[in-house]
Amino acid sequence: MNQTPKTVHLILTTLFALTLFRPQPLQAQWSFSLDGVSRYIWRGFDLNPNNHPALQPSLTYTLGKSGFSVNVWGSFSFKDHHLNETDLTLSYTCQATEALSVTAGFTHYGWYFNTPFRFSDHTSQELYGSITLTKAPLNPTFSVYADITNGSGIYASLGLGQELTLAQGTKLDLSATLGYTRRQWVDASGLSHLTLGVACPLSLGGISLTPSAGLTFILMDAINPAKQEWVLGVSLGF
Repeated sequence: MNQTPKTVHLILTTLFALTLFRPQPLQAQWSFSLDGVSRYIWRGFDLNPNNHPALQPSLTYTLGKSGFSVNVWGSFSFKDHHLNETDLTLSYTCQATEALSVTAGFTHYGWYFNTPFRFSDHTSQELYGSITLTKAPLNPTFSVYADITNGSGIYASLGLGQELTLAQGTKLDLSATLGYTRRQWVDASGLSHLTLGVACPLSLGGISLTPSAGLTFILMDAINPAKQEWVLGVSLGF
C-alpha cells in the first residue's frame, strides 16, 4: 500500500495527542449554514449533472477554543429529490505561530441513497492537512487530501484570498484555488482545475447572507469534459 496515507495518519494522531495536554476553555458553540447553489462542482467534478441546483446544509459543533470541531454536511439534489451525499468531518486547527495556522482532519463521505446501498462501495474516507500563512499577502493556503478507500489517491490545492472593502463598509471576498490530483477518483494525474470566486458577505442582525459566484476552468478531461463551469450561490448563516 502507498505509505502516504500512513504518514498523514501519523501526523494527525500526533497533533490530536499533543492537544490533549494543553488545557483549553471548552465552551461549545453551534453554527448552521444553508447554501443554495446553481450546480454542485467539487474539485472540478460535476457531481449534479445537467445544470441541476442543490441545497447544501452544514452544521458545525466547535469545542470552545480547543481547536476541535465536528461538521455534518449534506447535498440535496433537485434532480433526484433526496439527500444524495452526507459527509462527516472531524478537524483540529491551531495557530502554530503568529503567522502560521495549521489544520488537520478526517472526512467520511457517504452516498447513502444509492440503491442497492453497500457501505464498502458507497462511502469513502479521507485524511487531510493544510497550512495557512496568515500574515502573507493573499493568505496562501496549501492543502493535501489523501483518500484511503474508494478515492485511493491524493488531491492537493493552493488557495489565495483577498478581502476588499467597498463603499459604506461593503466587503467583497475574492478567492482563487488551483487543484492538482494524483489519481484521486480518476486514472490520471496533473493539474485538475482553477476556480475563481467572489462573495459578498452581508449581516442581517444575527443572520449572515452571502451571495457568491464562481468560475471553474477544467484543466483535465478525466475530471470533467466541460471546459468551464459557472456556479452561482447564496448562503444563509446562523
